Amino acid sequence: MSGVLDQSLHELWTSTYENQQGTFNIKISETQHKELSSFHILYNPSGPNSPSPITNTTFSNFDDSLAKLTHDYQVICWVDFDNEEICQEKPSEEAKEICDEEVADSYHPLYITPTPWVRNQCFLALFPEECLPQAVSTELLTLAMNIFRLSKNPSLRLGYDSLGANSDVNHLHFNVVFAENFGGFPVEKVQRNLLIESSLQHKNADEINMFSVGVRLYELEYPAKCLMICPSVEINEGNMSDGTESVGNVTGMVVNQLIESNVPHSIMINGDKLEVYVFPRAFQNDFTVGKASFLDFSGVICTCKEEFFDGADEGQCAKYLESLSADNEIWNQTISYITKLLGKLYN
Repeated sequence: MSGVLDQSLHELWTSTYENQQGTFNIKISETQHKELSSFHILYNPSGPNSPSPITNTTFSNFDDSLAKLTHDYQVICWVDFDNEEICQEKPSEEAKEICDEEVADSYHPLYITPTPWVRNQCFLALFPEECLPQAVSTELLTLAMNIFRLSKNPSLRLGYDSLGANSDVNHLHFNVVFAENFGGFPVEKVQRNLLIESSLQHKNADEINMFSVGVRLYELEYPAKCLMICPSVEINEGNMSDGTESVGNVTGMVVNQLIESNVPHSIMINGDKLEVYVFPRAFQNDFTVGKASFLDFSGVICTCKEEFFDGADEGQCAKYLESLSADNEIWNQTISYITKLLGKLYN
């Protein structure tokens, strides 16, 4: 199965990778892959292993002078969510002038990822000319999830790392990756324990109900603390948009709480099932294994250390993820906040 994204991205990404080697800081041909029962490990000696240059992790006080996604030569292609098209050329100012503002803002670039761990990995930047900071909201998360409308590939995933979670670019972006080499990410296959199910229908009869699809929230039996949010009904083409709005809204509630509490976090989204995995994180201080991202939290451990790759077993991988995860106090506060809020507002 393929969609408009699948038809273009592989060819464009490969061409960019082969023709602009100086833009990449990691050689994928040198990456080694090892599979364990519950984890995958990727080793590359040139993989990133140092703290992010962005040291300001107070979400309410961004330093916008730091690294941005601004160079057009680093754009692989542009995605037009409104028309579900892929464009290789940047929309001209003349074309924008004849469109209304909403349509003009529908083009979002896929940028080169300087340190790709897997082929076709790239950055989806939203509203590049606005230079929005690396902090996601309900509306922006829901907009990013529209990329799944451009692909029929069930292995397509979105990844996100906040400030304080090793994001090197303070410019709103998501990682676009395909998980077919891993058969889906390991975190998607673990035991789930239901925390709450909500219809998202207001208890207050005077309130207008905005959502037609309910959601379920699960706690995962996983080394890294993880909250999974998904629709409460089976998703198909008819209710995909409504399900995205519901899941995006509740995910936004969770992320907003993490931002307010200054807790770094990673997110992984499986668009085929509309499942969002939220990982509250600790501020990473030890980089001897590598620089952890959403991939590590999803069960694909990325390391620059050959000794770890050669010797790591299930227990060591689990211990590594546990060390990166938020402490019990933060986790309990997060779970208490979202379950009480949903229980207060909705049936």
